[in-house]
Order: sequence, then C-alpha cells, then structure tokens
Amino acid sequence: MDKKPAGSTRASNSEEEEDPIEALTGNLSNFLPPSGAAVHNRTARGRFRVTKAERLFADSKKSGTEDGLQFDTANFAEDELDEMLEKFFETSAPSKVKRSEGIGWIRVVSASYKEEGLGNLEDLEADWKKLQRSRQNIDFNAIKQLAIPHKCLGGIWLLFLDTGEEIDNAWEKIARATVRDKLGTHAKVTPREDTKEGKALYATASQEQHVVSVYTKDFTDKEDVMKVEAKLRKLGFRGRIVFKPRVYSSLGIYSENQWGLRPGIYTSNWDPRKLAGNIRDCTKSRVTYMINDQ
Repeated sequence: MDKKPAGSTRASNSEEEEDPIEALTGNLSNFLPPSGAAVHNRTARGRFRVTKAERLFADSKKSGTEDGLQFDTANFAEDELDEMLEKFFETSAPSKVKRSEGIGWIRVVSASYKEEGLGNLEDLEADWKKLQRSRQNIDFNAIKQLAIPHKCLGGIWLLFLDTGEEIDNAWEKIARATVRDKLGTHAKVTPREDTKEGKALYATASQEQHVVSVYTKDFTDKEDVMKVEAKLRKLGFRGRIVFKPRVYSSLGIYSENQWGLRPGIYTSNWDPRKLAGNIRDCTKSRVTYMINDQ
C-alpha cells in the first residue's frame, strides 16, 4: 500500500515492537516456536501437542514483521500538533484501517517517549533457559529478577473494544492523552481484522474487537502502573482491563503456559460504588489447566 495517512509515518516493526498487542490478534499458527519455549505434551496416541501458549508465542514472532502507522509527536511543532493529530484520526481510525492493506498496528508516542527497545533479549533468553534448567521455582518474582538486569521492564495495559464508533472514540481519547504526556509512554491499537490470518482470538463470530495497548515504562514500578490505570478510568473506560509485563511475551509466557503463570499480573474491573477500578493482584496466583487427551 503506497498511500500514507496525513500526519502519520508508515513504519516497519523494530525490535521494540516484537510483542504486537501480545499476539492477542494473531492467527493460531501451525508451526512450533523455537526450542525451549515450552514443553510439548504428548497425546494419548503419542503425538506431540502444541500448547496454546506455544501457538500464541509463535504468532507473536510472526506478527512482529508487520508494518504499521505511527504518529510521532517529535515530528510536529507544538502549535500544529492538534491539527495534525486530527488529520491522523481522520485517515487512521482503527475501524477504517484494514489488516488486508498491510497494516498490523497503529501507534502514537508521547512527547517524552524514548525508544528503549525490549532490553538485552539475547542474554535474557540465555538466562531464561538457565533458570528453567535450575529447577528453581518459576513465579512472578523469578521473572522479575530476570528482567531487571536485562532492562526488559516495559508493561502494557490491555483494553478490548468493539469495532466501529466505540473503538474510534476510545482510541482518540487515549491517543490525545498519550501525545500530551498525560497517560503512558506510547499507545497502540489493532486495525480492522478483515483477513483470515488476522482474525482476533478474542473476537466472536458476531462481534469483532480491537485491542488497545497502553504502555508503561517499568512494570516493577507498581505505583506508576496504577496511576496509568486510574488515568484510563478518568478517561471514561469502564470495562475490564488487564496489565501484562512485556518480558512475559519475550519469554513465551502466554495463556495456558506450563508454569501456570497468569499472563496478566493485574486485572481491573470497574466498581460503580467506588467509581474506580477494583484491582486484583495476580502475581502470586497460579492456574491449573485440564488437558483432555480424547
């Protein structure tokens, strides 16, 4: 696609974007991720089973090659920012941008945003393999201690919104707050899923959804993470939102992983009595998955 929406930059996915919306919008691929990502279970007939976590990990790697549209605040003078952002919305509304046009994501960055990448991934993965071989308990704290020295500290609040007017209005609110440095470091949203390969895993047959990611700088800074959640609530969002460390994506820790870790370490459900989000801390909880060999 050669056309470029006003105010936007067509961008290729860099290392910083290797967890595009946490693979929640990827297709379930038929190939395995790199060895060491997880243990493959055998079925009763002796065949290897590819776990859901493995499929999501593979999809994340695959979707990391997609191009996207970006609004970079640094490219515009202060007095023209609002005008250019409005043009960006007119041509890059999530419900109007199609994945079939070669666009996998739409992103805006804050004025103070710095491209810091995902840390030292090569050394992170090497130490992750050592941790798995050590027979130490693998829990949130173990992953946290692994992420800190390798500077893989980003986190994401995830919102799931219906296509059409709902997602377009929500994205405008989040994007405006982001470029004005009143939310996270940057924000991203998926386009309209109109291809078989790009069908969102969380979309039903009758209700297509988009995933919005609001990024924080450091998942270990709980105070800052919760400030961003509170800001999202003040913007009017009342649905369930989930927070996930980006290091989980880098290590292949998705839903139904072999360690029983919850990919979302915090969940927020709106409490109409308190007029605020009710936060559940899932850093110490485990999940047991039943496997049916039939």
